[in-house]
Amino acid sequence: MLSLYLHTPFCRRKCAYCAFYSAPAGEETKDRFLAAMKKAIAGAAEEEKRPLSTLYLGGGTPALLGEERLAEMLQAVREHFVFEPQAERTVELNPESTTPALLQTLKDCGINRISLGVQSLNEEELKILGRLHDREVALDALQMIFEAGFTNVSVDVMFGLPGQTAETFGATLDELLAYPVTHLSAYSLQLEEGTPLAENAEPMDEEREEELWWLLCRKAREQGFEHYEISNFAKPGYASRHNTAYWKRTDYIGLGPAAHSFWKGVRYSYPEDLAAFCEKPWPLCTPQSVSQREAVEEAIMLGLRLKEGIPLEWMPGGFDYTRYEAFGRVENGRFALNERGFTLSNSIISDILYRE
Repeated sequence: MLSLYLHTPFCRRKCAYCAFYSAPAGEETKDRFLAAMKKAIAGAAEEEKRPLSTLYLGGGTPALLGEERLAEMLQAVREHFVFEPQAERTVELNPESTTPALLQTLKDCGINRISLGVQSLNEEELKILGRLHDREVALDALQMIFEAGFTNVSVDVMFGLPGQTAETFGATLDELLAYPVTHLSAYSLQLEEGTPLAENAEPMDEEREEELWWLLCRKAREQGFEHYEISNFAKPGYASRHNTAYWKRTDYIGLGPAAHSFWKGVRYSYPEDLAAFCEKPWPLCTPQSVSQREAVEEAIMLGLRLKEGIPLEWMPGGFDYTRYEAFGRVENGRFALNERGFTLSNSIISDILYRE
């Protein structure tokens, strides 16, 4: 299995919680970025002849490239790579930059999955997060996506926000899940050092955040979603194949500033530097070998994020399931965490890996 990730680093404005690399850009900069990305795509395809199982355009805000550049980038992928039948091809969108013309371009280019960054439908929460859209813009964007004919649609939401309550979070979930979305990603707010929100907000206390977590699990389950990964829920058959490639440690190539790869057993990362990427888009940067011990630990750590868990033979010697029976299960030769275990996953995984 091979996946390709294309990272577009441009944003109109950085959100108050975001610590990821992004930058504003003029038209000439976007042209240079596109030229570099096309070179990187061609370079990757020269060395990798396997067909693509998944393609993901993320950011940043890929839509800021404009319809013509996006079409040109996607055409470069199709010229140089072959896709598996039924390959998953996703583009991340933000509500304020979603238009019917953009959606038609993406559909014409073979995109078959949209991931929409909503985060909240509460006006005060959106202001706190520094989002550029309001509730109506988000719902209009969602409606446009379905009217354009997309049937595999994911929405992102956040919980643990300053001032957020079970009522406001529940209202966001109810309204979004009333649409025929097939996938829901839900992340707790992390106050990252150096971000405006970290300087002006306090973390939500654990008890209140856990209340929101269980509300999320219940509402998703009531709407027919499977909780297939700690932060992700999907209707049957709609789990994110691209993200699952990360969790299962299959090969993926990431192109663009700050993009990461795991390819043929080696990790790579481009620097957080747009000019450096445009200067030298290929080959991949900063190779880092992965030892056998690191590979085992990664497989356990990432595998236990998934509902299906991991084979028992991966567990360290002397593994005692009874220690975790309230938080997981052993079934068909595999150990997996339950939803209660998901809430304590970091502690449980650390205990499994490093307990004397």
